Amino acid sequence: MYKHAGAGWSIRPFTAEDAGACLAIFRDCLTDMPWRARNRGQYLILRRALAPPNAWVAVEPEAGVIGFLTIQSVQDYIDHLFVDPDWRFCGVARGLLEVARQSATGALSLDVDEENLGARRAYEALGWQVVANSTAASKARQMRLVSP
Repeated sequence: MYKHAGAGWSIRPFTAEDAGACLAIFRDCLTDMPWRARNRGQYLILRRALAPPNAWVAVEPEAGVIGFLTIQSVQDYIDHLFVDPDWRFCGVARGLLEVARQSATGALSLDVDEENLGARRAYEALGWQVVANSTAASKARQMRLVSP
């Protein structure tokens, strides 16, 4: 579906065999987000979202799954986008977002934690714009972004 010839990785639809690797990436990424409470509910939400045709994985032949994205197709809303820390800055997130854009009927949207400066900077560099901030009193305040 999508291939990055220079880096050697490609993107394909999610299969059930990818679930363990996606959950491991998710768990590893949460360690970079100390403001996020680690709870079973987040894993259950992710497990429900990891289903064809609304999920894609980035894979590299030697490393296996290196990133994934899930989307709520009806709303064109990306509810999960995570890249293995060892594969950041290799275009993986950009590739996953491009695949999601190809399947979308309108502009994509997503929420990002206000404190997740790395992700916010990456989205802004790709042309995403903030359209709303959350008013929730939770630890992880969110910003809604829309794709260009």
